[in-house]
Amino acid sequence: MKLRDVLDEKIIHIGMEASDKDEALRKMAGLLADNGYIDDVEEFVGDVYLREKEGVTGIGQGIAIPHGKSKSAKKLGIAIVSLKAPIAWETLDGEPVDTVFLFCVSCDSNFERNHMLLLSKVAARLADEELLARIKGVTSAREMIGLLAGE
Repeated sequence: MKLRDVLDEKIIHIGMEASDKDEALRKMAGLLADNGYIDDVEEFVGDVYLREKEGVTGIGQGIAIPHGKSKSAKKLGIAIVSLKAPIAWETLDGEPVDTVFLFCVSCDSNFERNHMLLLSKVAARLADEELLARIKGVTSAREMIGLLAGE
């Protein structure tokens, strides 16, 4: 599976306003619900928080990659937001977060396998500091998809 297969302009928001982690996650879950990726915002957010208890999802350099399996998830996707202002998040470097990649994953075992592949692909792309700087400067969902998909 390629990143391009799960990147959808409808679940990418550039310049989102959120005052904290909870608001960001709930707004992102709302995007997923509005576009048919999940059928229950509360259940999905609860499942993401269960995963958050297992370890830090803020990987540093202003990036967070929250994820978790949920019965609420109907299709695999990655909601992405760049925030207007950085917010507090548990991170490896202790710094706030300004870009969030929220993985939407079903409990189905086929989804789980694809989830791990996609997570490793996203992490590899974000390890490229030049690309990361370009991602942080995007002005549209289409531009974000192009950079992440390597186009």
